[in-house]
Amino acid sequence: MQNPRTRYEAKSGSSPSYRLPASHSNRQLKQQSDFDDEIDYESLVTEDDEPVDSLYSERQMRLLTDALYASWDYNKPFLACANVGIFEKRPKKTIPIVPDMFLSLNVKPAKDFWKKKNRCYMISIFGKPPELVVEIVSNKVGKERGSKFRQYESMGIKYYVIFDPEKHLFKTNLHAYELINGRYVAFPWKEINTNGVWFPDLKLGLRLESFLYQAMKTEWLSWFNDQGTLYPGEVQARRIVKNAEMEKKKEEMEKKKVEMEKKKVEMEKKRANAAEKLLEAAQKELALLKKKLHQNS
Repeated sequence: MQNPRTRYEAKSGSSPSYRLPASHSNRQLKQQSDFDDEIDYESLVTEDDEPVDSLYSERQMRLLTDALYASWDYNKPFLACANVGIFEKRPKKTIPIVPDMFLSLNVKPAKDFWKKKNRCYMISIFGKPPELVVEIVSNKVGKERGSKFRQYESMGIKYYVIFDPEKHLFKTNLHAYELINGRYVAFPWKEINTNGVWFPDLKLGLRLESFLYQAMKTEWLSWFNDQGTLYPGEVQARRIVKNAEMEKKKEEMEKKKVEMEKKKVEMEKKRANAAEKLLEAAQKELALLKKKLHQNS
């Protein structure tokens, strides 16, 4: 969980650093620097090119990251990543745990993101674990309910979501957990499989929704806001914007059409008034002519 006394920001140097309150002494800053030097970042495996995902899983992971960057109105930096490794604050292994997706708020990559220690999510660098991780179950041996569950718990990741589309591990698709007093506590599974799960401090929710995405029509785990509206992916967002623009143009054309009809009616009314005046003038002349003829007779 995020330490409320520290705030991460990316400096102009090669790696992220921490902004600490003035109450922290030089000794404490030195301790942090010494701690950082204790980790042999070069020995850690930041990428191994091994993941093999199904067409569905690949699209599902892309949707979870894509939708946040395309549609979420969060006004601070954040990281939404798929298949990126997370290392504990003091790495016990050289290989990271790799969730299918994670979300970390108020952080951003270092400017020198090619450096080894900046290639993946090092809790020792960012100063906090991600707020949420998502695992997509594709078989019965992925350890989503075993070692991964315990490791995310020990890392202090507040929310853990397991999406089991084919029900390999559970009788229902969606399960979510919140870290309370250092232990994961399950959200009511019946409720979240009906209405989705809401994370109040993130102001985000996840639920299953059926729609067409990347040429596949099926159920997708999707983000939604406090109004219950889904956050669409980039392509969908562009389509929504395009449709909105087309609707706006259509409304403008309809408005112009109404205005033209209104002008046409006004012109017809003016013509009718002019014709009426001409008729009145002709009737007056005719009356005068009749009067003259009557007088002469």
